[in-house]
Amino acid sequence: MLLLADWVLPISGPPIPDGALAVSGRIIEAVGPAAQLRIRFPHKSEHAFPGCALLPGFVNVHTHLDYSAFQGFTRSCSFSEWMARLLLARRRLDENDYAVSALWGAYECLRSGVTSIAETSYTGWTVGRAARVAGLRARVYVEVFGLDDAHLPESMERLQDALAKTRHEWRAGCVDTTETAGLGPEIEVGVSPHAPYTVSSRLYREAARFARRGSLSLATHVAESQAEVELLERGSGAISQVYKAAQLWSGRRWTPPGVSPMQYVNRAGALSPTTLVVHAVHLDGEDLTILAESGAAVAHCPRSNLRLRCGTAPVSALRAAGVRVGLGTDSLASNDSLDMFAEMRAALAASQERAAMGALTPEVALRMATLDGARALGWDSVTGSLEAGKRADVIAVRVPSRGDLSGGSAAAAWSVREPTGALVGDCVAADIQMTMVEGLVVYRGEGVPVEVERSFGRTRTKLGLGD
Repeated sequence: MLLLADWVLPISGPPIPDGALAVSGRIIEAVGPAAQLRIRFPHKSEHAFPGCALLPGFVNVHTHLDYSAFQGFTRSCSFSEWMARLLLARRRLDENDYAVSALWGAYECLRSGVTSIAETSYTGWTVGRAARVAGLRARVYVEVFGLDDAHLPESMERLQDALAKTRHEWRAGCVDTTETAGLGPEIEVGVSPHAPYTVSSRLYREAARFARRGSLSLATHVAESQAEVELLERGSGAISQVYKAAQLWSGRRWTPPGVSPMQYVNRAGALSPTTLVVHAVHLDGEDLTILAESGAAVAHCPRSNLRLRCGTAPVSALRAAGVRVGLGTDSLASNDSLDMFAEMRAALAASQERAAMGALTPEVALRMATLDGARALGWDSVTGSLEAGKRADVIAVRVPSRGDLSGGSAAAAWSVREPTGALVGDCVAADIQMTMVEGLVVYRGEGVPVEVERSFGRTRTKLGLGD
C-alpha cells in the first residue's frame, strides 16, 4: 500500500512535503515524494491522509500501564506522600483489576500515537496480555523488590516465575472477546530491580547477573527524588519516615550506604549498555560521568517529575555527554495522560529551567519521542524512524492549520521546518488519525472497546474514583 500525506517526517531526514510511504507487509519499502512513489509503485493501493503528517509511532520508554486506573487518585504532592498514598491504594485491587487497567492503558497508547512501550510491571503478565490484544510493540520489565537479604532467594524465584508467566500469556493469548489473535510484534521481557530505596545492594547484583545470563535488558528507577538521595546518603528524610510508619523496617536494621543513588546502583554492577535508568533527576558531576561511561540509557519523564515535585533532569547535559535519552510518560498514577505531545512540551519547558546547559528544540524533543527513544531501548534498527527496511510503525497526525491554506495544500503553506514546530507546539493526542504497528492498522479514530471501558470503570470504582 501507499500512505500519502501533506507531510512525511522521517526523523532520520528532513521533512518531505506531499510525501508518501510504500508499505509491503510489515515493512517500509520506500519513503519519498508522493509523485515519485506513485511512479515506482503504480499498482499499490493508496490511502491518503489530507491535512496530516505521517510520523514514526512514538516510543514511550517508561510506562506502568497496570496503574492506568489510578489516574487522578491523588493531588499533586511530594514524592514521599504520593508513594505512601499509592501503597495504600494498591491494596484495593487484585491481579485481574490490574489486567483490566493495563488493557485500557494499552488502547490509550494507540489513541495517543504510541506504538512501542517499555513497561515496568510487578506482575508482568498483565501487560504482556494487554500488548498482545492491542497490538503494541512492548518490552515488559518485571519488577523485583527486597531490602531484606534473608528473603533474596524467594524474591529471585518470584521474578523467574513472573517472567515465565509473562511470556506464556503473550504466546497463549487470552480468552477475552476483545482479543485479535496474532496482532503485532512479539513482546520482550526484561528485569527491573525497582529502585535503590526498595532493593538491597545484593539483590541488585543478583538481578543484574540474572539478566546478563539470560541476555535480558534491565531497567531501574534511580535518583528520582531528593528524598531518595537523603535516604541513601544519610538514612534520613521523607522515605525513611514513610517506611517506619508502614513498619517496613520492623525488626530489621538498615545502614545507609552513604553514597548517591547512581553510585549505589553502579557499585552493585547494575549499569551497562542494556540498562535503562528511569528519571535520573538528581545527579552530580560524578554521577553523570558514571552514567555516561556505563553506556546506560535514560528515560526522561518530565510531567511525572513535575507532578511529584521531584525536580528537573539535566537532559541537555546527559545528551552532551553522549547518553541516549528517550521520553516516557510514567504511570497515570503520576501523570494526567499518555499524550506524548504533552510530554514533549513538558520536556521543552523543563529544559528552559536549566537553560545554562542548553534548552531543547522542538526537533530534539520529537526525536526523543521517536528515534532516540528507540535507541535508548536498542530498537533503532527496527523502529523510531521512517526508513526503508524498518518495520511499518506509522502514525498519521492532523497538523494544526496556520495561516490561509485556501490557496493550496498544507505543505505549500509552511517552510520545510515548520511542521515540526506545529506538531510539537500545538498537537494533542486527539489529533492522531491513524496508528499502525508493523503494517497493521490498530487504531483509526475509534474509542476503547465497550467491554474494556466498562471493566475499567468498575476497577476505578474500587479505588473510589469517578470519570
